[in-house]
Amino acid sequence: MNEQINSTPIERGGWKTVFRMCYLPQKKLFHKVIVLALMTAAIEASFTLITKQVVDEIVAHGKDANLAGYGLLYMAMLAVLIYCIRTFIRDTGKLSTSLMYSLRKRSFEHLQTLSFDFFDNNAVGWLVARITSDTARIARIVAWGTLDLFWGIPMILGIFIVLFVLDSKLGLVVLGLFPFLAAVAWIFNQKILNSSRDLRRTNSRLTAVYNEGIAGIQTSKILVREKQNLEEFQVDSAKMYRQSMHNLLLTSAFFPFVNVFVSLAMGIALWLGGAEVLAGALTLGTLVAFMTYARTLMDPMLEVSETLANLQRTTACVERVIGLLAVEPSIKDSEKVEQLIQDAYERGAEAHDGGDTRIASIEFRNVDFAYKPEEPVLSNFNLQVERGRSVALVGPTGSGKSTIVSLLCRFYEPTQGELLINGIDYRERSLHWLQSNLGIVLQTPFLFSGTVKSNIRYGKLDASDEDVIAAAKAVNVHDIIMQMENGYDTEVQEGGSNLSTGQKQLISFARAIIHDPQILVMDEATASVDTQTEARLQTSLQKVLEGRTSFIIAHRLSTIRNADLIVVIESGRLIEQGSHSELLAQKGHYYELYRKQYQTEQEQELLNA
Repeated sequence: MNEQINSTPIERGGWKTVFRMCYLPQKKLFHKVIVLALMTAAIEASFTLITKQVVDEIVAHGKDANLAGYGLLYMAMLAVLIYCIRTFIRDTGKLSTSLMYSLRKRSFEHLQTLSFDFFDNNAVGWLVARITSDTARIARIVAWGTLDLFWGIPMILGIFIVLFVLDSKLGLVVLGLFPFLAAVAWIFNQKILNSSRDLRRTNSRLTAVYNEGIAGIQTSKILVREKQNLEEFQVDSAKMYRQSMHNLLLTSAFFPFVNVFVSLAMGIALWLGGAEVLAGALTLGTLVAFMTYARTLMDPMLEVSETLANLQRTTACVERVIGLLAVEPSIKDSEKVEQLIQDAYERGAEAHDGGDTRIASIEFRNVDFAYKPEEPVLSNFNLQVERGRSVALVGPTGSGKSTIVSLLCRFYEPTQGELLINGIDYRERSLHWLQSNLGIVLQTPFLFSGTVKSNIRYGKLDASDEDVIAAAKAVNVHDIIMQMENGYDTEVQEGGSNLSTGQKQLISFARAIIHDPQILVMDEATASVDTQTEARLQTSLQKVLEGRTSFIIAHRLSTIRNADLIVVIESGRLIEQGSHSELLAQKGHYYELYRKQYQTEQEQELLNA
């Protein structure tokens, strides 16, 4: 399983994009957090100056020293500091949550725009990891990192300035060690970044394996694969553990280095400063302030260093999320269509694409298609269908039947040739216009969590309860629904696990027709249902298909005998077409398929008897 999305490092460019995405919607909150961070840094830096004045006052006046004013000033500053800390903790938490929501919403919205080939090439686990753990990590570091940097960096700069004002020679001693600290930080950050990239890749793979293990639990149990699945999971889990420990060791080793440099600076300053105090060139209060500042310098430096290290670790997440957002859908509206839609909106008209809304004809003209260039699926496929006709696609597995309807639905586009609607290449029309006129029923029905009513209404979100009931009655599922515990308000468990396959299929039929589509596609829609449900569907299909153009894929040829046109596909080519009786009369491929299937069904009936 390989990670497909943008594995190229993007570092600063990616961070710039993320900060722009996060900053613009939350400018006021960002500004408030920054002001609070600067106020906190200024107050904390000022406490030591008060301490200096108190020490010098005591040394100069002994018991007669007047310290009341300093005490009141200290208490007032402490009260402001408490307010700042309380407020920035609350607002930064709020900012982090808002950013996480915004990033996840934007990522999910972008996923909805991507074409089917994207999901063919990227496992669900990779995408889940990006939208959940990666976005959460980015939101935390952007919010709390902004606070830490706008507190730590001004604190460091302020302390250096005060140190030079107090004693320039001692200030140079402390500042002289700073380049060495910066060099160590750069080396560690590069190592941490590389380690984090490896860790995030492994985390995504582990998420994918975990997701597949749950989704395929039934298959695993049937094939007694639990032990092998556990062993494979343990291999990935052990790899992630090793990478996590390596990443943690790098981070942990970084901070002692910072501590050593700061402590060394304090030792030298104490030695030189003590000599100056003994010589009378420096007051005791100034030395105390100098040592306190040198020690205080360690906290913001460690905080900034840790934030920078977290930024480096999170860069791997940024690369992955920005990589996802940078993916362009391979199938999208052309600039001409987008302009037509824009013009329609400006006129206040319905923004379909400016073309006819009624689909009168569909034509595949010299269509070639391949998922991979070296493996063609369709070759010079030609087919013309008039409005209201039902077309059945038959042929062996892998012949290209599902590909034909996928092209019709514009999940993919022809690699060569044209697909014409009303004589116009459908790439010159909007995706929304085409797909809003489609109804699709798949072999394996998928129902969403929610009620039966909400699942049917999913096909037309503004449908009334009467519309939902009418759609259910049209496919003969109303009585079945009413027999459920809560009727249309019956809760559907994940994937519809509390419903039978037939019930799910009938509900998916109702969902497909509720918005009255002009084109109805059924891909093996009756293959997984029992004969009783199939009979119920066949009864309702005649009414449902009336006036609609329909494409039906079926292996059971008995279900498509009444189709207006039966098209036989083999190895991506159309080899026969005609009505059921016409094809039987030709005694060609369809005749042989039908004869063999009929014979098999008769044998099965005798065995059952």
